[in-house]
Amino acid sequence: MTMDTVQPTTLILVRHAESLWNSEGRVQGQLDAAITARGRDQAERTARRLAAAEMSAVYSSDMSRATQTAQPIAAPHSLELQIRADLRERSFGILEGKTMDEAARDDTGWFQAWRADRLRLAPPDGETQPEMAGRTMAALRDIAARHPGESVAVVTHGGPIKSAVFTILDVPLSSWMRTWIANCSITILRAAPRLLQVVSFNDTSHLDPEPTPTWRTSDIGEPS
Repeated sequence: MTMDTVQPTTLILVRHAESLWNSEGRVQGQLDAAITARGRDQAERTARRLAAAEMSAVYSSDMSRATQTAQPIAAPHSLELQIRADLRERSFGILEGKTMDEAARDDTGWFQAWRADRLRLAPPDGETQPEMAGRTMAALRDIAARHPGESVAVVTHGGPIKSAVFTILDVPLSSWMRTWIANCSITILRAAPRLLQVVSFNDTSHLDPEPTPTWRTSDIGEPS
C-alpha cells in the first residue's frame, strides 16, 4: 500500500470528565485527582454516545481522571486501554495543586512574569505550551500511523486537545483564550499521511445539562 492509498485514521479526542480539582479550581497538570460524581455521569454519557461507533482501540493518558473516563468508553467495545504518558496534560511544575490565588500569595518572583506570558513561558519545573504541543502532535501522529483506516478514541486533557486543533488550523497562540474544551467533550480529527483535519470541535451534545466551565480560563489559559 502506497502513502497515497493509505486510508485516513479517525481520532476521537475526549477530554477527561470533571475531576475534584476541576471543581475546586486547582491547577492539575501532571498531578492526579479522581473524577467527581458529576464526572462519572459525564463519562457514562460519553460512553453511551460512542458505544455504536466503530472503534479499534482506546488510548488514554496515564492520569486517573483520564483512565476513569476512558474505561466506560472502552467497555462496550471489549477493548483494553492503551496507556500513554505522552498524552498527559501540560506540566505546570510548582504551580500544580494550587489555586491561582494561592500561587499569587506564595509568589517568589516567577509568578507574575509567567502569568504575563503563560503560554510561552513555563512555571519552575514545568513545561511550555509549545513543548506540550510538540509532544501531543508526535503522540497523535504515532497513534494514527498504528491504525490506518480505523477509528480510535483518545482520552486526554484540555491542553493537548486545544494544542492539536491550534496546530492543525495554524491558529496563533494569541487566540488561545478564545476557545474552551469542556469536560467529556468530543473533538474529531481525521489523520492522513499528508494531512490532518479537524472534523468537529468541543461537541457536548451528549451531555445534559450543557456543561459550564469549572475552570477560571481567564487565569490559567487552558483547562487541565
